[in-house]
Amino acid sequence: MKKTLVQVSAFCMLFAFNTLNAQEKIEKIEQLEEVVITDSRFKIKRENSGKVVHKITAEDIQNNLGKDITELINTVAGIEINGSKSVAGQSLGYYIRGGRSNEVIILIDGVQVIDPLQNSFDLNLLNLDQVASIEIIKGAASALYGSGAATAVIDIRLKKAAKDSVNATFSSTVGTNSTAKDSNSNIANFNNAVNVNGTVNKFNYLVSFGHQYSDGMSAAKPLEETTVKFEEDPFTRINTNVTLGYQISDKISVATFGSFNKINNSFDRGSYADAENISNSKNYRLGIAPKYDYKNGSVQLNATYNLYDIDRSKSQYPGTSTGENYVVDAFVKHNFNNVIHAIVGVNALKSEIETYEIPWGASELTKTIYFETPKSTVVDPYLNVVYISKFGLNLNSGVRLNTNSKYGNHIVYNFNPSYTMKYEGKGYSKIFASYSTAFVAPSLQDLYASWGNVDLNPQESLTYEGGIELKANALLFSATYFNREVENIIGYDATLFKMVNNGDATINGVEVEVAADLSENMDISFNYTYTNNDNEAIRIPKNKVNLNLSYALASSTNLSLNYQYNDKRDETDFSSWPSSSVKLKAYSLVDFSANHQIIKNRMTLFASVTNILNEDFEEIFGFSTRGRNYSLGFKLKF
Repeated sequence: MKKTLVQVSAFCMLFAFNTLNAQEKIEKIEQLEEVVITDSRFKIKRENSGKVVHKITAEDIQNNLGKDITELINTVAGIEINGSKSVAGQSLGYYIRGGRSNEVIILIDGVQVIDPLQNSFDLNLLNLDQVASIEIIKGAASALYGSGAATAVIDIRLKKAAKDSVNATFSSTVGTNSTAKDSNSNIANFNNAVNVNGTVNKFNYLVSFGHQYSDGMSAAKPLEETTVKFEEDPFTRINTNVTLGYQISDKISVATFGSFNKINNSFDRGSYADAENISNSKNYRLGIAPKYDYKNGSVQLNATYNLYDIDRSKSQYPGTSTGENYVVDAFVKHNFNNVIHAIVGVNALKSEIETYEIPWGASELTKTIYFETPKSTVVDPYLNVVYISKFGLNLNSGVRLNTNSKYGNHIVYNFNPSYTMKYEGKGYSKIFASYSTAFVAPSLQDLYASWGNVDLNPQESLTYEGGIELKANALLFSATYFNREVENIIGYDATLFKMVNNGDATINGVEVEVAADLSENMDISFNYTYTNNDNEAIRIPKNKVNLNLSYALASSTNLSLNYQYNDKRDETDFSSWPSSSVKLKAYSLVDFSANHQIIKNRMTLFASVTNILNEDFEEIFGFSTRGRNYSLGFKLKF
C-alpha cells in the first residue's frame, strides 16, 4: 500500500514538474480539420459522404493511452457496448441503434473477422496499443460489407511499418481494479506492449506483442444483504501480430500477416452466484493481400483463414468449441475523373464448427453429433458506385446478391443521396438520407447447438434515415433521425431453452453530435442518442449522453475530462425460475485523464482516474462493475 502511494506521488510530482517547466508555447493540439473517411471503401472528404461516420484517429488514441478499445468505441453516438465497464473478460454486447451483436460487422484492416460460433467478434481479444485508427459507419451497410452489417460497421486499422529501417515502441500501464464497494489502492491491473517495425528497401515488417493481466474483482456480485465475499476472477490476455510486406514494383505489392490472440479468464455461475469457472479462448488469423495499382484504380485480393477455439471444460457446463472460416474478398476499384468511384467484387465466406459436450448421464466430453453438418458457405457478388458532383450533389448506391448455402439468394441494396453547400473558407452545410436493406443469417451455434434451432428464419431489416451536418470554422454539428423495421428477430427463449424468431420490431431514434474549439487550446465534444424500441430493449438505454472536454495545458501536455450518462434499461433476471423482467437503474460516470510528453515524440507519461464519483451501478443484472480506479503508465519510442 505504502509502496503504491509512493509510486503515485512520485509520478504526480514528475508530471507537475515537467508541465510547469515546459518552455514551448501553448498551442492547439487538435483542430476540426477536414477528415478523410472510407465509408464507401474510397477515400473521400467527410463533406462528400452521405453516411453517418465517426472516426477515432491516432490523436484520439494518443490522448486516451491506457484505455481499452471498447471504452473508446463506447463514447460514440448511438453505440452501447455492454460489459465494457465490468470485470475484464466479461462477455460483450454491441448494441448499436437498438440492434444486437449479430447486426454489427467488425473489420480488421478492411477484412471481416467473424467467429462462426456466434456471428460476431470478441473485441476483448484486441489490444488498443496495436490499433492505428477506428472508423465506425452507422446504418445498414450490407450492400457493401455483407450479411450482418445491419446497424454498423466497425473498421479497425492496425499500425503499419514506418519508413525508417528500425522503429520500436514500448508501453506499460499499471492500475487498480476494484468495484465501488471494495474500492482500494492495490495494484491489480497490468498492461504491457512492444512494437518493432521498419522498412528496408522494398521490404517492410512489423512485429508486436501485448500482455494484460487483471485481478481484484469478482465477475458476479454478492447480494446486498449478505456478507459473503466472492472469489476474484482473474483475466489474462496475450496478443501477437506479425506483418510482412514487399513492394514488388511501382504497381504491384503484397502483404502477409498472422496474429495470435489468447484469453484466459474466470467467470461465475450467474447473477449473484459465485463459481470457479475457467474459460480459455484462442484466435489464430493468417492472411495475404496482393494488390495491383494502375492509373485510375486498383485490383486487390484479401484472403484470410481464421480459427476460434474455446475451452470451457473446467466449468459448470463443460464443453469445447472450435470454429473456423475462410474469408476471400476480391475487388476492383476504379476512379472515373474524380467524379464517379466504382467498386465491383465478390466476397466469399466458408464457415464450420465442431463442439464437444458431456451427454446426459455421461461423464466424458464427447463430440456432438449433428443430423446436419454444421457448416455454411456464402458467396456474394456486389457493386457500389459513388458519384461526387461539382455542384454539391453526391450519391452512394450499391447492390449485393447474398447467396447462402442454407437460405438461398437474397438481394440487399443501398440508396444514399446527399447535397453539400460549401462556404468559401468557412465550412459547409449538408443534408443526407439513405434507404437500405440488410440480411442477417443465424450463426452455426444458433442453428446446431443444444439450444439451437434449425428452423430459424434469417433476420431481415429495412433502414431509412435522414439528417443534416453543419461545419462553420471551429464548429461541427450533426443531427440524424433513423428508423429500422426488423423482421424475424433472432433471440433466445428462456422458457423453451432454445433460439427462436422473436417476431418483428420497429426501432427509431435520434443522434445529435457537436464538436467545437472553444479556444486555442480547449476542445469540447458532445453527443446525445435517443433510442425507442417497440419491443423489449434488453440492456439498451433509451437516452445516452457523452461529453468530453479536452485542454492543452502546454504543447506537450493534454488534459481530458469525460462524462457519460446511461438511462435505465430493460434486463432479464435469470436467477430464478421462471425468468422475469427487471429495470437496471440509470447511472453517470466521470473520468479524468492526462498525458505529458517528457521527450517530444519519444517518451510520454499518462495517468487516469475512472468513475471519479465511485458510482455503484450495473451493466448486467447481478454482475460487478468497476468503481473508482487509478492508472498510470508510460510510452517510449526509439
